[in-house]
Amino acid sequence: MSLLAPLMLLGLLGLGLPLLAHLRGREEPKRVRFAGLRFLGASDEVVTQRRRVRDGLLLLLRLALLLLLVLALTRPVSTGDARVAVLGEPHDAVLLLDASFSMNLARDGVSLRSASEDAAAAILEALPPGSRVGLVTTDPGGPRRELGADPERVRAAIAEWVAAAPRAGAWTLESGLPRAVALLRQAGEGQPGAAGRRVVYAIGDFTGRGLASLPPTAAADIPVLPVAASGRLDDPPPVPEHMSLESASWVPAREIDPRAVRISGAVRRHGGAGERGLAVLLRVDGEVAARVEVVAPADGLAAFEFTHIGAGVGPTPASVELAELADDPLPGDEARHLWLTGEDNVEVAIVNGDPSEMRAHDEVYFLATALAASASARRLRIHSLAPDQLAARLRDGDRLADVDVLVLANLRAPAEDIAPALRERVAAGMGLWISVGDRVEAGAYNERLGELLPLLLREPLVVGTAPGRNEAHSEGVAPPDLTHPIFLGLQGELGLLGTRTRRVFLLEPDPSRGAEVALSFTSGAPALISRPFGRGRVALLTTSIDRDWSDLPLRPGFVPLAERVLSWLDTGHPGAAAGQIVAGEPRRIAADGPVTVHTPDGRELVLPPERAGEAVLRDTYLPGHYRVTRGDATPLTFAVQRDPGESDTRNVAPRPPSRDGDQVLAAALHPRWRPLVLLAAALLLAETLLRARRRNQ
Repeated sequence: MSLLAPLMLLGLLGLGLPLLAHLRGREEPKRVRFAGLRFLGASDEVVTQRRRVRDGLLLLLRLALLLLLVLALTRPVSTGDARVAVLGEPHDAVLLLDASFSMNLARDGVSLRSASEDAAAAILEALPPGSRVGLVTTDPGGPRRELGADPERVRAAIAEWVAAAPRAGAWTLESGLPRAVALLRQAGEGQPGAAGRRVVYAIGDFTGRGLASLPPTAAADIPVLPVAASGRLDDPPPVPEHMSLESASWVPAREIDPRAVRISGAVRRHGGAGERGLAVLLRVDGEVAARVEVVAPADGLAAFEFTHIGAGVGPTPASVELAELADDPLPGDEARHLWLTGEDNVEVAIVNGDPSEMRAHDEVYFLATALAASASARRLRIHSLAPDQLAARLRDGDRLADVDVLVLANLRAPAEDIAPALRERVAAGMGLWISVGDRVEAGAYNERLGELLPLLLREPLVVGTAPGRNEAHSEGVAPPDLTHPIFLGLQGELGLLGTRTRRVFLLEPDPSRGAEVALSFTSGAPALISRPFGRGRVALLTTSIDRDWSDLPLRPGFVPLAERVLSWLDTGHPGAAAGQIVAGEPRRIAADGPVTVHTPDGRELVLPPERAGEAVLRDTYLPGHYRVTRGDATPLTFAVQRDPGESDTRNVAPRPPSRDGDQVLAAALHPRWRPLVLLAAALLLAETLLRARRRNQ
């Protein structure tokens, strides 16, 4: 316990005032004349003054009242667990609050989101006089407060935001830095802070997407100071045990029945000790269809599998749920939602641009082998096309309507006359995967398909070479970007560590294209890059999928990589990855007119097309089953899931705060004077009632 205004203790000297008032507050004696007094002679008066305290109970009430008021004015606080580094000079500050789903984790009944309110109060209390403070959250739709000298504005906004149960997306704490910097820049134009210093105080948890995602600076002149929502930066608190559904997917099981599907997945147990039994439920169309018991090891996975017979031709809503987890400290990640259907084949056409009788050098041998061994093999129907066959089909007016995903493997370049038809087919919803190699002509690709490429091609490069040097080196593959939809649900490394690549294709940087890097080389160069194009999607691999440039196809991670890329490129099937999106991810809907979206909570949202042939649903924060009606067109179904990466609450050490200039450490402070004020008000009421009673006696 400490005092923010210790000098107010001088007010205790005022405790003598009630005592003095009670000693001097005697009633004046009344003179009573009677006849016998006239026979007494005059003499000197003997004055006897005796002081004694009158109304002892009333005096005690007044002394206690004055004592409580003085203590309340000293503003006593208790120190919390979190410690924050605060600049010791006046400055402009923005509080950046983590709004992601992982902040719902509760410790001792208090969620990290609620604890962040106390951490923010600690910063506001410790800011030097003359500072200005603003507020943003990682949620783009969260509260935003401009910089101002009154911290109560920010405190009230945070309290209102926490009480309103904010929507929980999958934002990293780092993703909110641009908005914080913009707020500081905007406030600094024309009215800089007293000292011209600017700081971002980022409040979050110890996860890899929380404090560990923060860089040391938000800009060249704006340091980022991490603040733990709960605990201390140098001593993270233990993570309470909780359960989550890691994954759930399905494939047709026609060997059992034409309408049978096999549903499999995994349960993850975070923390704990020993083994724990769990019940997993399969719910089909709202009814419990099956139940299976699994045993989850400490901090590990437990696999499950269901076989369901009865999936019709049309999509049927289904969910996999964990049962009997009412006390889980991170509620909301115990279910995964699916759409089941008896017919869900994905037609994949692979164009081999460099066939060879030697399997190790055949362009598509490893890819075909990987897809045959994948878990989605029963759903995939793979067809091989020669380059001239592809050209012939497109020239004859066949728009590849029966192809869901087209793979161009080391193809020199599509012919100039068929390129427009290929672009139209991708814009209409077909997925396109391009892998490079010795035969690829960058100029021809850029000229004919540049409109849909994630980035324009430059030229191939032998890794590690430089002018004047002949020796070549190899380059590895970095861990995948787990925030990319291709790797939705992946935990940790994909299985590509140790990959060695000798040649890669360089790309032309162009931020305006909106391309996303899913996989990079250790040098930072893109290895797998993607981009939406119209209703379809495009993925570009900047090395080969045979042994000519890389040993990538020999790695154990090549099979899940190929499966994930093809599933993400397929946008037309409810069982595919394209039918599963993360909460908060916009859903693009192919439509020529208004569409109606039926949400899991019973709402009907009417969306007009934002541009020709496409409507966009952005309100996807509620997990569950969504159905889209589009006039006379076939209804569209998709499911929204919690990002499983948000359930990974393992402590990851953040970067230490960057100390620049005069800084002081301020403890997270919890005000304790409010109860004193309430108790003083109660004593004042008691003192009033007691005086009224004495007056009436």
